[in-house]
Amino acid sequence: MSATVLLDVRPVEPKDRFDRIMGAYESLGSDQTLELTVDHDPKCMYYTLRATRGEDAFSFEYLEDGPETWRVRVTKTATSVGA
Repeated sequence: MSATVLLDVRPVEPKDRFDRIMGAYESLGSDQTLELTVDHDPKCMYYTLRATRGEDAFSFEYLEDGPETWRVRVTKTATSVGA
């Protein structure tokens, strides 16, 4: 069964955001989704996941693309087995 975790890090101190975002992603099970809301383009998350997990371990889809709010849907795929 798929599930979606909603995470809005706009009220979080900038220095704590990356750890909060990556922690939320790591807590996902296979085929679960993180819907992330931030006040800047979260492309650093995409590149971090691609470098550490591989392109097939997740999907990354923009739902809203600025200029003040960005929302992305990140789904951990069934082929993701940690890296």
